[in-house]
Amino acid sequence: MKKNTDNPARMLGLMGTLGVEIAAFIIGGVYLGRYLDRTFSTEPVCLIIGIFAGMAVGIASALFTLRSFIKD
Repeated sequence: MKKNTDNPARMLGLMGTLGVEIAAFIIGGVYLGRYLDRTFSTEPVCLIIGIFAGMAVGIASALFTLRSFIKD
């Protein structure tokens, strides 16, 4: 049985998926942080927290995706 890592197209798809996941969560953190900053007048505190939270969640999500890819 072939592994998922034998197919270059699947590996490129995986890398694209991981990049999009991380970027989407970071962008979501930025928008949420900006919204909270405007709401509570705490400029740049919530933005910075949102960026780091987005990075953390994005990396965790990418790791779960990578694990499920490797298991198959």
